[in-house]
Amino acid sequence: MIITSKILETEFIRLINNYNEYHWATAWASSSSSIFSDLVSKKTKIKKIVVGIHFYQTHPDFIEAFVDNNRVHFIEQPDGTFHPKVYLFYNNDDDWEVIIGSANFTNSAFTKNTEASVLISNKDDNSSTILFDAKNIIEKSWNEGKTFSRKDLNNYRLTWKNQQSKIRSLSGKYGSNKKVPIPIYNVAVANRTWRQYINRVRSEGIENLNNRIAVIDLAQNIFEGGNHFHEFEHEQRKFIAGIPNNLDNDGNWLWGVFGSMKGAGIFKNRIIENDINISLALDKIPSVGTVTKNHYNQFIEIYQNAFIGTQLENANNLATATRLLSMKRPDTFVCFDSKNKSELCRDFGIIQSDMNFERYWEDIVQRIYDCNWWINPNPMNRIEEKISFARAAFLDSLYYEE
Repeated sequence: MIITSKILETEFIRLINNYNEYHWATAWASSSSSIFSDLVSKKTKIKKIVVGIHFYQTHPDFIEAFVDNNRVHFIEQPDGTFHPKVYLFYNNDDDWEVIIGSANFTNSAFTKNTEASVLISNKDDNSSTILFDAKNIIEKSWNEGKTFSRKDLNNYRLTWKNQQSKIRSLSGKYGSNKKVPIPIYNVAVANRTWRQYINRVRSEGIENLNNRIAVIDLAQNIFEGGNHFHEFEHEQRKFIAGIPNNLDNDGNWLWGVFGSMKGAGIFKNRIIENDINISLALDKIPSVGTVTKNHYNQFIEIYQNAFIGTQLENANNLATATRLLSMKRPDTFVCFDSKNKSELCRDFGIIQSDMNFERYWEDIVQRIYDCNWWINPNPMNRIEEKISFARAAFLDSLYYEE
C-alpha cells in the first residue's frame, strides 16, 4: 500500500529509472511535478500512455510536451468519465511492476493529495492475471484516444483557460490566499436563498432602501443616455463617481449611497477634470450580458492610467474603481470601501488585508457569481425587481457600518 504522497513520488522515481517501457492510463495529468520532468527526459521509454481531459483537469502544458507524439493519446469525449490510474512499468513478462490506485499523474498527487494506491509486481500472487488486465485496460483506452495536434492543443488551451474560474469555484479556492480554502457550502453569503437575501436588504429600513433604489435608477438613466462617461454632464459624472454634486436637489445626500468617495481627493480631481482614461475604462465594461474577467482586466489597466504622475500612480485604487463599476453594472459589482469591507470579507470567508484588483475579482466577483441568491433571483414585486437588477451592488446594504 502507498498512502503518502512522498512514498508515491519515491516509487515513481525508482520505477521510471529501473524499467524500459511505460504503459499508463490516467484520468488527468499536469506538468509541474519533478516526476513530469523525469518522464519528459525519458520519453523514448514511453510505449503507450493515455490521458483523459475530462473536466479540463489535464494541464495544457502536459499536452504540449507530447504534441504529435504517437505514443501518447488523449481521451476526448468518453461515455462517462475516463478515470483509471494504472501505471505499468515493464521490461518483460517476468520483470514488471504496476501502481494502481487513486493517484492521477499530477503535482497535487505527488505533493499534497490524500491518495491510496497499491504496488504489484510479477512476484505477487495472481500476477499474470493482473498483468493481462492492466495491459487490457491500457490498450482499450489507447484505442479510444488520439494524438493531439498543435491545433488541438491551441483549442484545448483556450477552453481550459476559460474553465479555470469554474474549477476554482467548485474547489472553494477562488483566488484567495488562504492556506485552507473554505468550501462553498460553508461560505455564508453563498447559500442564502433569494428570500433570505431580500430580508437582509430590507432590514436596513424602507427609507434607506428607497434611497438606494433612487441612486440605481438615476445612475442607470444616466448610462442609458447612450453617451460615454466623458460626455456626461459635469454633475452627472460626479454623481456616478460618488462625490458631492447638485443632482440631489432635495438635499438627501444620495450620491454617497453605495460608496461615498468624498474623501478621495485625487480621484475627485480626475472626475472634475474629466480624465479621458476613466471614460475609456468604463467603455470596456459591457452594458448588458456577462461581464468577464477580460472586460474587468481591460477596465483596470486603462483606469490606472488616470493616476499616472500622481501619488496614486502605483496605489490600490479599488474603492474608487468599484464605485464606478457598481454604478454601471450593479448586477455584478459591489463597491468595496472602508464602510463595508470588514463585514463583507468576514461573510465571504476571505482575508481582508492586501485586497487588490486581482483578488477583488477572484475572491468577491467569482463568489457573487456562485451565490444562490444571485443565480436564482425570484422577485415578487416591483421593488424586488429593482433590487434584483442591482443585487451585487446591494450587498453594500448588508455590510455597511457607520
